[in-house]
Amino acid sequence: MKTTITLIALFCFNICFCQDLILKGQITDEHKESIPFANIALYQTNDTINVVKGSASDLSGKYSLQNINPGNYILKVSYIGYKTESLPIHINKNIIQNIILKSDSQSLTEIVIEGKRNIRSIDKTSYTFTTTQIDKAKDGRDLIATLPNLHIDKTTNSLSTINGKSIMILINGIKATDDDLKLIPADKIKNVEIYDVPPMRYINDAENVVNINTKPLDTGWSGNLYGTLGQMFSNASFALSYVKGDNKFTLNYGTHINMKRNIKDLETGHYNYQINNDNYTYDYFRESQTWGNQHNIGLTYSINKEKNYDFQIKIFTNTSNGKLDANKTIEFTQNKFQEERIGKLNDHTKSIVPTLDIYYSKTLPKNNSIAFNVVGSYFDNEQNTHSAESGSTGFDDMMYINNQKKTLIGEAIYNHKFNKSNLSFGYRTHLNYLTNKVTNSLSEKLQKENINTQKHYIYGEVSGELKSFMYRVSLGGNYDTQLDREGFHNFTFTPILMAGYNINESNSIRLTYHSSTQMPDMLQMSDACILIMNNFYQTGNHNLENSHLQSWGLSYDLYLKRLSLSANLFYDHTNNSLFDSYQYGENCILFQTGNAEKDIHRGGEFNLNYMPWDFLRIGGSIGVSQQIFQPSQEVSSFSYWSYPVSVYLSASYKSFSLDILQKFGGTFLSGLYKTGIEKVSYISLGYTYKKVNFGLQCFFPFIKDKYSNETIPESIVYHKTDYHIKRKDHALALSVSWNFGFGKKKSSVQKNMENYDSDNGLFKIK
Repeated sequence: MKTTITLIALFCFNICFCQDLILKGQITDEHKESIPFANIALYQTNDTINVVKGSASDLSGKYSLQNINPGNYILKVSYIGYKTESLPIHINKNIIQNIILKSDSQSLTEIVIEGKRNIRSIDKTSYTFTTTQIDKAKDGRDLIATLPNLHIDKTTNSLSTINGKSIMILINGIKATDDDLKLIPADKIKNVEIYDVPPMRYINDAENVVNINTKPLDTGWSGNLYGTLGQMFSNASFALSYVKGDNKFTLNYGTHINMKRNIKDLETGHYNYQINNDNYTYDYFRESQTWGNQHNIGLTYSINKEKNYDFQIKIFTNTSNGKLDANKTIEFTQNKFQEERIGKLNDHTKSIVPTLDIYYSKTLPKNNSIAFNVVGSYFDNEQNTHSAESGSTGFDDMMYINNQKKTLIGEAIYNHKFNKSNLSFGYRTHLNYLTNKVTNSLSEKLQKENINTQKHYIYGEVSGELKSFMYRVSLGGNYDTQLDREGFHNFTFTPILMAGYNINESNSIRLTYHSSTQMPDMLQMSDACILIMNNFYQTGNHNLENSHLQSWGLSYDLYLKRLSLSANLFYDHTNNSLFDSYQYGENCILFQTGNAEKDIHRGGEFNLNYMPWDFLRIGGSIGVSQQIFQPSQEVSSFSYWSYPVSVYLSASYKSFSLDILQKFGGTFLSGLYKTGIEKVSYISLGYTYKKVNFGLQCFFPFIKDKYSNETIPESIVYHKTDYHIKRKDHALALSVSWNFGFGKKKSSVQKNMENYDSDNGLFKIK
């Protein structure tokens, strides 16, 4: 009996002292700011060389060491720019140990374990930066541009993706401009989150979302001046920010000028069509010039009460003024009748868009928060177009368009954070009202119309992780309606389902499904009719309905110290896809938007980013995709393959830098057209002297921007065009920028939503 009791006691003793325990906590700095990717190492008391357990803190500065045997240990925590913290710790139960690191510029090289610089979540990858990267960067934007698949496009002077996907930039959750990024010193950026599947509230706004989380920004003044003078275009921008206490004021101004050059762009085209058993051919050669300017000015006031509430009000105005002059020589044939003609086109558009944006968020107890956003815009547009063509059936048309569009966007979000997951609910409404007035040679009277559309969107979303598994489930619904005439009223279920698995610290795979809708542009639904050429008219289609995209994807990601790559397979199916089409009218051809019977896009994409040395970055993107398109039940479907390719190189040595980008052309299927992709090609040399940066760019140094468009066989009109954008050939530009900033540390607004209406209500002359 005694032996049995002794064995039981020893067994219980063994269980107590061999159980797997957990040590966890959070790493912060002296300002209570979390430190992500800090290095965590646990040593035996009598062996400080061999690491028992090691890890890195997550984006919130939290860490967790599991499966620890009871005993005495030394816990070491280190991070670049902070003093290494070492403390003895006795573990006989699960323990929470928080650590505060103190700043120390002398400890930049002291690292216990090489921590990860990125964390892969279900819909995003989060990055931090090394001291070397921060020291080499001129400003925040320059630092962010070093991340995979990102670069500063010298043609637009903006942060862009290598593979050409649309991008939305947020700073602490607030939509930002490149000027805003340049106002942030590189050492103020805490981490960057890149969403390749945007949060549900942004799913219709961009293909990628880049959110920059900052440390408390400096109190005081900061600013940026930038200017580019070039043969093809010129840019200028000015930004000034002032912080005092909890208040922040920012003034922005920017302008972009497309230069009017004597060099003319060339277009060769051919039409072949039939009306009432008459056969027509229309061959032309067109020379054109485009120029104009855009201006934007904004004023922002924000107040931040840390861990209490944020309020921001922003007033900004965008203006644009664009001109097009074109001359044609035409060979026109109707059956056996032939005629040479001369044509011309002058188009002048003016637009002004004032906008008011009000935002408020409130932090509630127990990890709850709410946020509200209201955005109101007013679009005032004018368009004057003169088109003429000589010949027996020639024309001379003067068109004047005046329209005003009012838009109101409102959104409310509730959010709750759990330990390893996040829950949110939201509602957004988008209301549009357009008043359109048109006069031209097609009608003796002023054509007036009103178009009223609404989009209501409600959703709930939960995301998180379970050990190595990641998930995101979003349930949403869109109610899209066009209220005038015989408008539509459609409710669409739009879920997002994602599941991923982190194979190890470097490899992950993911399955995705997401659904979204797209409303037609307001003028795509307009009854206004525009003369293109004899017997050809551009008009809207008030029978249009919204389209519904369903997308499936499988992706693999690899992140190593100097190499990152992603491979993606996708399958997209769009119901009621919106596309430009030719239709028969009464003794004429109508060019208008329609809803397609079938639109399938499937294929794959491979992205690579490689840094063989600290001074050199090379990479690119290559895609292979097939599009299957059927405009209506009456015609057969059409299949087409495309192969987009982009490559880049970025190098730096001391104060010098070199950037090369080449985006090869190709074609993709856009409705009835096999559409050519405009190429991008440049070499950029940079030099930095103190805080002044100089740049010299040469655009299209090796190739010319040539591409073609051609209708598919299912179109009732055969149309082929060959373009040569000559104004881009060997164009030079010189840029100069200067950044400054000083002051004391202060927190910034943490906005959680951003809304803006991108449909300006202007006609797009084809």
